[in-house]
Amino acid sequence: MQTIFSTAGVPPADAFTYWQDTCDKILRPDYIEAIDRKAFYAHIETEPLGDLAVTSWEMAPLIARNTNGEDMLRSGDSLLLLCPNSRIAVELADHSHEFNDTNLCLFDIQTKHVSQALHPINLLGVGIPCEALARRVRISKEIINQPIAAQGEAALLAGLVREIIRIGPSSLSPAAAVLVREQMLDLAAVALGNLAGLMPRLGAASRLATLKLRAAIDRQLANPDADRHSIAAAAGISERHANRLLALEGTSIRRLLTERRLNKCREAIADPLQRQRSISDIAFAHGFRDLSHFTHAFKDRFGLAPREYRIAFCSSGTIKSRAAK
Repeated sequence: MQTIFSTAGVPPADAFTYWQDTCDKILRPDYIEAIDRKAFYAHIETEPLGDLAVTSWEMAPLIARNTNGEDMLRSGDSLLLLCPNSRIAVELADHSHEFNDTNLCLFDIQTKHVSQALHPINLLGVGIPCEALARRVRISKEIINQPIAAQGEAALLAGLVREIIRIGPSSLSPAAAVLVREQMLDLAAVALGNLAGLMPRLGAASRLATLKLRAAIDRQLANPDADRHSIAAAAGISERHANRLLALEGTSIRRLLTERRLNKCREAIADPLQRQRSISDIAFAHGFRDLSHFTHAFKDRFGLAPREYRIAFCSSGTIKSRAAK
């Protein structure tokens, strides 16, 4: 990560003046107000990840004001995906929030607001061009300046931001940097879409990787030794990346593998041409090792045990299962 501003080596009494004299390259000089000028310090690091700007801030307690909704940024039309590690109270025109390490926020610094941190600031974030995000999810007031609980895909997103800042984007190969950028934008789109009930549009790289992953799972259905590592390797991606991709769809390698196996077993059990085939033979042929485990999983998924399902299907020709609901 590259240091773009630091008061290290500056006498404490001069630190805030130094900030005011140099921060015009970053923000409007009147945006930041130190709570204690004599104890002010700041250290800001950033590094590009394609067109994204990955940034970390460590600063003394302060107040940030944009009382007129003016353009506070000096570089383009971007939004800040913030991952706070400290408490920041934000007062907006029609509501207020506290952001902390339990949530994330897509923050628009150009909106009218007053932000206050009474404790030292430890903040991680990603500057995202509006155009790049808008290709994936509709940008609206429902997703801007709103707290997003760090759960599910939002937790994955926060973890990804923290890890990239820890290792630095420059440590990635060009191909890996492209994949990480795509993944970060996709996770952001899903987390923000969930907040507003919007369906995100994933990037081409993620769609292609997900298709390869699903194909790898289908090729391993009959293999009882198939596991997360071998399936991800067959798709040409890491296990961690594979599960992040599937998390965007609310599933994982293990759950998707089991679901695909159960669906294939259900088709075989309902096939009149396979009526003489035993349930155990069908289960073992689709990668299940334990018949009792298969029976329990099948009933949990479709509402009937395999033998009951076959009897009901053969007697009526059709059946309504949980899968159809």
